[in-house]
Amino acid sequence: MRMFGERLKKLRLEHGLTMEEAGRRLGIKKSTYASYESEYRQPPLEKLKGISKLFGVSVDYILGLTDERNIQETLQYKLMDAYKKGFHWDGQDIPEDVLQLISQVLEELSQKQWQRYKES
Repeated sequence: MRMFGERLKKLRLEHGLTMEEAGRRLGIKKSTYASYESEYRQPPLEKLKGISKLFGVSVDYILGLTDERNIQETLQYKLMDAYKKGFHWDGQDIPEDVLQLISQVLEELSQKQWQRYKES
């Protein structure tokens, strides 16, 4: 399962971090972080969650369980795509002002869910 280490390295480089900087931000030594990228060691759950927050991706993405980096962004994309295509209720078009209200509510829910995830 080389995907874990490859994804860690790719994410670190995308964020312009050295192994030392990534380790410092996670509260670990450079050698510990390097052992995660080389897949010599696996991070404990709390560190995995920290890595997820640091890089702004889901734990599932880091572990290679999905190719969707961020579930919140994916959900927002899918909702906006559906929004552009038009929502219907009982075969009737939903008025534009109601669609905008729905969009605002969904955006707030998404942000609150993301905030809860980052705080956990």
